[in-house]
Amino acid sequence: MTATRGEGRLGTWGHAGRPARTPRAPGGPGRPHDPRIDPPTKADRRRFFGWVAFLSVAPLCVGVVIYAAVRMNGSYPTVKPPVPAGWQAVPGIYASFSAPRSWSLQQDLSDSAGDVYFGGRGGGVGESVVEAKVAPAPGAALPPIVRTFLGGHYVQLSRRSVGVANAQKAWDYRFALPAGRRAEGVEAWVRGTESLVWLVAVPSSPTGTRVLSTLTLAP
Repeated sequence: MTATRGEGRLGTWGHAGRPARTPRAPGGPGRPHDPRIDPPTKADRRRFFGWVAFLSVAPLCVGVVIYAAVRMNGSYPTVKPPVPAGWQAVPGIYASFSAPRSWSLQQDLSDSAGDVYFGGRGGGVGESVVEAKVAPAPGAALPPIVRTFLGGHYVQLSRRSVGVANAQKAWDYRFALPAGRRAEGVEAWVRGTESLVWLVAVPSSPTGTRVLSTLTLAP
């Protein structure tokens, strides 16, 4: 339920009477990467996938997603999570999960950079996918998005290693929240996609635990 978001005008003069810059030829020495003319990099794809995850849950955005996919010159199928009866899949390129069908996208906790939050009666779950070339160091501070998903105030109760398919490192977390509530989460690092995935369920409950168990990662 974590990370975000013209030059090259032709001719002699640009807007407001300023000289316009002439694009340099692709591949020039020292030229910064330009996603408009260069082959897409992993960072370009990751930003694109974030937009796809966000736009695919909004009505009337299918055309935009298809257009963006064509522009990327590639086909990147989503990861399919297990979907219990009465639940819905929340698909993604690097990570997916399932949630009760009665839950819906909470736009105030979701964005186009890889953070998505589904919630409804009985709780909610937030997923964050960010680029990470190496696994987080032991004892590293938790990312700010975790605090956001947990409502702003929490105490970490425990952290233990767990096994998650396709993850080289994964941990189970337990949190204490105000008013005696509890929450739980899973952090997973995947070397192949250079991704760090968080899935946080609030509050801790049989439904939240089941949501976490549907986390599915691309290899």
